[in-house]
Amino acid sequence: MFGRLLALIAGAALAVAASQGPAFTDQYVQNLTGRIDELRPIVEEFDAKVAEYDYTRESAMAECKVATGLLDALCSTYETVVERYEMLVAHMAELNAANIWMRPLVLARTYKKDIAESVYSVFKPAVPATPEGFAYGGGGFLAGFLALSILFGILGGLFGGRRYA
Repeated sequence: MFGRLLALIAGAALAVAASQGPAFTDQYVQNLTGRIDELRPIVEEFDAKVAEYDYTRESAMAECKVATGLLDALCSTYETVVERYEMLVAHMAELNAANIWMRPLVLARTYKKDIAESVYSVFKPAVPATPEGFAYGGGGFLAGFLALSILFGILGGLFGGRRYA
């Protein structure tokens, strides 16, 4: 009886936690979009400036890798910005390629720590009102309930057939 109560509590806790996945993912994507939008004009300006000298972004970056002195100092800033921009755009493409049901799972596997921390610092859990939130909540409940039910079933089998769940 006690085991079943713990399984229900674990299921409810995981239901609440898992149901937040879609909302957190949406806020993460919004934050990611803002970061990309912030870097885009800098990268576009860089592309335009190097194009004036018949360079592509790639050829300019290759030349920056061997630059010295003042040019190295200027290049390192642009290299950092361009690399970050390209990485964030690729990350956004990966998230956008996932369907709405899989996006929280893709995010859990590929998140960028600084963005996730920024989102988490302002994230306020709420009752999910979307099909995805309900589905993730139901999945979380089942995972928590089944995990503890199985654990207590094994314990009962190990200790003389006593039922813990």
